[in-house]
Amino acid sequence: MIELKNVSKVYPNGTIALDKVNLKFNKGDFVILMGESGAGKTTLLKIIRGDEEPTEGTVLFEGVDIQRYNRTSLRRKIGFAFQDLTLIDDRTVFDNVSLPMQFRGASFREIHNKVEAVLSEVRLREKMYKLVKELSYGEKQRVSIARALIYEPIVLLLDEPTGNLDVDTARAVLNFVEVLNERGTTVIMSTHHLIEFGNKPKGIIKIRKGRIVGKEYV
Repeated sequence: MIELKNVSKVYPNGTIALDKVNLKFNKGDFVILMGESGAGKTTLLKIIRGDEEPTEGTVLFEGVDIQRYNRTSLRRKIGFAFQDLTLIDDRTVFDNVSLPMQFRGASFREIHNKVEAVLSEVRLREKMYKLVKELSYGEKQRVSIARALIYEPIVLLLDEPTGNLDVDTARAVLNFVEVLNERGTTVIMSTHHLIEFGNKPKGIIKIRKGRIVGKEYV
């Protein structure tokens, strides 16, 4: 489904974010990218989604070079919940989750039905018209995931989704993500610390200074 071939990313200041990375993700995988801050995890996710271009190498999505994809089509297939959430605090949960569909020009009825359904999935239906600034961090994290799910993507990228959550809240968020994976969504998640959750085996890819230094299953 997704394949990286000799992918490197060097920023203009000379920082090497990724160094000759070769990876393959199959449909239905649940893969965890582990590494310290600055290891290259976020850059890897952005390159997988086509948000950044590799300095060298190729990224294939469904057998096609990802740079050839129409960006709108790609974002519907690959959802991304950002580490910094990128939510608008003084707007409602509904407004934040519906933004991708508003940009597409969908009808209000279509938007409302879809937002209501996806918020029900993340157990936030009753918070639909609450301002984001009134939510807990764990609830905000779920809003970010809901927005990433609005187009029912076949791949979900999560950048440090548990970084600022207590253990119980983190486990609840991750268990929800595991349910999505069991329904068929391919999940690629970055983290710098591993929280045990669920029962399904998960692939772990260890990254250090832009290089893949280990692969295993847990």
